[in-house]
Amino acid sequence: MWNIITAICVAFVVCAPVWAIARYLKVPLPKFLLPMLAGATLLSYNAYMRYTWSDRTVDGFPEEVVLLKEYRSSILFEPWTYLFPRISHFIAADTTQTRTNPDFPGLIMGAAVMMQEHQSTINMTVLVNCGKSLVSLVPTKQIPDGKSLMDIAEWSGAEQFPYLIDFYCKK
Repeated sequence: MWNIITAICVAFVVCAPVWAIARYLKVPLPKFLLPMLAGATLLSYNAYMRYTWSDRTVDGFPEEVVLLKEYRSSILFEPWTYLFPRISHFIAADTTQTRTNPDFPGLIMGAAVMMQEHQSTINMTVLVNCGKSLVSLVPTKQIPDGKSLMDIAEWSGAEQFPYLIDFYCKK
């Protein structure tokens, strides 16, 4: 909602001075100029917002949250993204949530968030077995009460999440 209001205000700020100067100088503007200028402004503002959402989000994180991986994508309806792919989603880790369990030596447990533009944030519990280079990501909300995290963990090899192995298994 606020993006739409802000975009309209930006278009007004760009178009109003052009209209006012032309009116003051009594110069007739071509009928296409103001709609074209407003459209270009809205398109540029939208591209700016879509390219900078992740930077603005990451800048708002506390110091303890570390960006681990950015995923870039291109979209048919935004052809410029084929030249400059934009960040569609990313994974960040909370360093204050990293811990070990004496019952499971070599296993590190942590917390990560997966964020995508205009989608709900997914809080993940991360299990990393450094000795075997295995990773398990479990959505925190999907851990049933009374169940052990080890019972529901589905392990993946290091090739799927090498950045998690690198982050948690600092050698």
